[in-house]
Amino acid sequence: MTLLLNLCLYLAVGCSEWYLALRRTLACTRGEKTVLVTIVFIENLLGLWVLSNFIRTNDWTLALSYSAGGALGALLVTLRDERQHAAQGAGTPAPATSPAPVAEHTPETVPALATLQVHS
Repeated sequence: MTLLLNLCLYLAVGCSEWYLALRRTLACTRGEKTVLVTIVFIENLLGLWVLSNFIRTNDWTLALSYSAGGALGALLVTLRDERQHAAQGAGTPAPATSPAPVAEHTPETVPALATLQVHS
């Protein structure tokens, strides 16, 4: 294989592996067990293939291409997520409400404070 073909291959593998890593996180939060197990299996195969090839060749150009592919995969997921939020009209999230002022935290409203005794 030529160097350019190898660079493109490692870039694609790095991109797909990081895309799968981020998709795995999403599957985990959604409770998609079958998808999660499948993604982990594919990720491990890709990672071991890259590691074994790197150990055999010790080619840092391919390692850099693989890393650039990983960054590209993360970027693609981020851009896709931004487009989905824009299409849904999500805009900026609503501001979080602040906690109650300290003056409102009295022994009557917070049971743990009622059991504390202040020693002078």
